[in-house]
Amino acid sequence: MRHRMACGWAFAGLLAGGLAAQAQELKIGYVDMAKVFDGYAKTQTSDAALEKKGKQKEAELKGRMEELQKMRQSLELLSAEAREAKAREIEQRADELQRFRTHTAQDLRRERDAIAKGLLEEIQRGVQAFADANGFSLILDGQAIVYGQGAYDVTDEILAALNGRNGSP
Repeated sequence: MRHRMACGWAFAGLLAGGLAAQAQELKIGYVDMAKVFDGYAKTQTSDAALEKKGKQKEAELKGRMEELQKMRQSLELLSAEAREAKAREIEQRADELQRFRTHTAQDLRRERDAIAKGLLEEIQRGVQAFADANGFSLILDGQAIVYGQGAYDVTDEILAALNGRNGSP
């Protein structure tokens, strides 16, 4: 009986030692993907380009709206027949303006989504490259973690690698 117990304790000790060795080999980190996405230089560049494009479309829309307003003001000076024809033209222009507004918003949204998808894929590859280069077994998304010690947060290191500082991914 005593021999069995000693063997049991020895086996438990070996098992615990083996698990401890495995635990030491397991390197885990977590990353705040939102912070990486927002801080990624390519994200900022694409945001600026989309904002510029949006402002150009907004200026074009404003010009069309002013033109439509001038047309509406000129209605009062026309004869009844001319006024009716001009009113139909104004209505068509107003419809075109609404379609332009809707299509522009949809196009910008689609472009933003496509760019974001590509950037997220790049970031994912960068995280994987960082993990491989630094011997990580597992890097988790910080938003899925309830608690994590700051020592395991690799967000800044990954962001630096993605932005070309301290090596590249």
